[in-house]
Amino acid sequence: MTFQAKWRSPLTGSVLFLGCVSLMSSTPAIATPPAETAPLQMAQARSLQGSWRLANMTQPPFPTPMLPVGDLTADFANGRVSGSGGCNRYNGSYTTNGSQLKIGPLASTFKACEEATMQQETNFLKAMQAATRYQVNNDGLQIYYKNQDGEGVLRFTSQTVRGLW
Repeated sequence: MTFQAKWRSPLTGSVLFLGCVSLMSSTPAIATPPAETAPLQMAQARSLQGSWRLANMTQPPFPTPMLPVGDLTADFANGRVSGSGGCNRYNGSYTTNGSQLKIGPLASTFKACEEATMQQETNFLKAMQAATRYQVNNDGLQIYYKNQDGEGVLRFTSQTVRGLW
């Protein structure tokens, strides 16, 4: 007896096979599933391209990460970066060479917000434009930057749905 159901996720395109097989055999059998039915795993982005939300940021000379107030985002696609600095929208270009990253110049809108939010946005945009390299791993995206005050890290989490649950 064999039963099989197939479902394709509209968000990720992942395929889920459900089923049961009843075998009558005196010899134990080990079945190897085809590659497309291998165990489901959470997809991990290994590319800079995508939508990212700032989780925290270190600022020289302070070693303790700053937690952002509001949504600071970065969307990387086709040599362009855009997003929210917490108050204003920004956009500009970026280039990569291996893990090296250059961002900018960035342009932004001129909406006024609370002083603390505006200062955070200024620090964020300066850090983005001082990017030197990036890394994408299971923890998300890290953009390393260096400016006249020292070195810091922008840590982002993915905004893209990466699994079925």
